[in-house]
Amino acid sequence: MTGKIIGPLRRALAAAAVLAFAAGAAGCGAAAPAGPAAAEIPASPPAEQPAGEPPVRDPVQITAKPVDTNAGPVPPPAGVPAVAWAAMLRFAELRGDAGRPLAEASADPDCSLPGPGCTWSHGAETVVWSAASGTRALRTEVFTRWMASGRTQLGWPTSSEYRFGGDYRTDFQKGSLMYVPRLGRVMAYDPGVEKSAVVIGDSQAGKDTWVGKGLASLGFAPVILGAGGTGYTRGNGTVDSYPEALEGEEWLLPWGKPALVILQGGGNDAFGPSNQAIRHNAIQLIREIRRTYPESRIVVAGVIGSGSGRRGEIDDLMRRVAAEQQLEFLSLKDWWSRYGLGSKLDDGVHLTKAGHDAAAPVFARELKGILDRPRP
Repeated sequence: MTGKIIGPLRRALAAAAVLAFAAGAAGCGAAAPAGPAAAEIPASPPAEQPAGEPPVRDPVQITAKPVDTNAGPVPPPAGVPAVAWAAMLRFAELRGDAGRPLAEASADPDCSLPGPGCTWSHGAETVVWSAASGTRALRTEVFTRWMASGRTQLGWPTSSEYRFGGDYRTDFQKGSLMYVPRLGRVMAYDPGVEKSAVVIGDSQAGKDTWVGKGLASLGFAPVILGAGGTGYTRGNGTVDSYPEALEGEEWLLPWGKPALVILQGGGNDAFGPSNQAIRHNAIQLIREIRRTYPESRIVVAGVIGSGSGRRGEIDDLMRRVAAEQQLEFLSLKDWWSRYGLGSKLDDGVHLTKAGHDAAAPVFARELKGILDRPRP
């Protein structure tokens, strides 16, 4: 049996399956959860909610109940628990009744998720059922992100998509994801985003490095993106270069308006790429960050070093790029020598713990000097 049964015979078949489940005669032998899983069907498209305010949600919670019908029982496809089959058919029926029918299913449900859980693709949406949280509909982009990296971190969906702050939010057991049509991107919902400093950087950036510690000492909540071995033109084999990783959604950026965005690095770009290539990718990244966070303050931080060599040249290059793009710039060019940090290097490039502890207040002081000035 394929998903094509969700067509003209939707009501009869769904009612039969629900009746079979309620009577315990579906023939699958799957035990029902302690409480019947509810299908969440908003009575009407949820109203847009202002950012930062709790959403107004009034979903109609419909549980599986016997329905009078002359149709015979509809057994679930192989591998699909009877309780899941009944709940998903009921969800599809109710969506149709609400005037928002699901697209025709492309295949039978997949119930291989541990939990147990099932997914059922319906074009631009995927229906997700779990014994833990019932039946929900996820936008395909959100479903893809959830399956790729968020399922273990976020848990099962606890809501279908609804409007929030002009965009679309889906709640999970351990957090929420946002879909932003303006950007065509899935983002993380962070209720404290307005106190956050988003950092795109390399191995110098981390919550326990001089970057993260310095930001925390200024009262920011650091959100560290990027990865060691990456840069404006460099990937590390797992994570691509800054602009490529952003475009490919390899990072999950926070949704909303962070207080600050730091573009840090270029140290890994010292090995091979030309100034022209670095400049091109840096401008590409800056443009996309501006499009993503048009109201946030953006500071470009250069390359920490001794003041000479290729690292120093890239720091100078990033200064010119920042000036061209009318962004504030923090030079790190000679910090190893100027602040005695060269003696606290672990491998000639990365600081020891004592080095991070010594560099963090320097970074905080220098950054504060920039932030205390009027924003350009």
